[in-house]
Amino acid sequence: MKTIKTILFVMLCSMPIPMLTANCTGKKTVEKAETTETTEKTESVMKVASPPFKQFVVVTTEDVGLYKKADTNSPTLVRWIESECESDFCENFYQWSDQPGKSGYELSPEIIAYESRVFPVLGEEGNFYKVYTLNEWCEIESAYISKDCVGNIESTSIKTDMLEAEDNYLNCRVVKDGKYKDVVFIDEYDELNGENLQVGVLKDGVIAIPSIYNIDCQMLPELEGTSEDLDIKEDEGSFYLNYNKSLSMVAEKEYESYQLNLKKLSPEQLTKIIDTVTTKQPEYVKYMYHFPAQGLQSFYYMAK
Repeated sequence: MKTIKTILFVMLCSMPIPMLTANCTGKKTVEKAETTETTEKTESVMKVASPPFKQFVVVTTEDVGLYKKADTNSPTLVRWIESECESDFCENFYQWSDQPGKSGYELSPEIIAYESRVFPVLGEEGNFYKVYTLNEWCEIESAYISKDCVGNIESTSIKTDMLEAEDNYLNCRVVKDGKYKDVVFIDEYDELNGENLQVGVLKDGVIAIPSIYNIDCQMLPELEGTSEDLDIKEDEGSFYLNYNKSLSMVAEKEYESYQLNLKKLSPEQLTKIIDTVTTKQPEYVKYMYHFPAQGLQSFYYMAK
């Protein structure tokens, strides 16, 4: 599994039954057909499966083990990290504790099942939950965790107004109608990783972002005055987007850093981005769930 750039990023009347008449029923049928058509178009563009997880647990104690079997005497999941790495992007891998390490790597003291971490539940066996562990660094899909060390945690549906709220920390935009209804754009910036634009879809109250639909972004003043305010291209399987200052917003004032202002993008520019990234089929999909007590949490899943 290839390392996926982190990033990183976040968070729609009814009519009383007695009022329904034959004419209203006909109208409802038309409306339903239109809605179905729009949904089918969106799904055909993004091609993602419904959110795969329904039950979750949260770690409630410290120093919790993730076991290979439903037995505290079985091997635990551990992380190995480059021993001579001096950057923030060290190579690492996960494996079971009964397997030998590799030359040039050392065992990390990191607690994988740290307190407050959320895991999707795949099943139960005795006093253990089988939880989902695959992520952008770990290829091992599942492990067992003691029920004594976790508690249940509920997720809630993500709504468009949540994502676009003024007090939301996300730089986010959701397409509200037309062919690309419910397509989500999330732009993140940090000083270390730079700027990244993610393109996904709001599906069944969860944001699904195909792993490859992550775009490296950069403001280029030289685009100013040209016929193109925004340019997106693919190079060796990765996507890159350049935009001029007229489409920007301040990211970090003290560092004079900028990021893409999604609200300034025209429908044509949004379409250009979507049509470019959807030419590629993803290997993994990142599903972002909302937990009221935790905020947004992401889980990677093999694309179907």
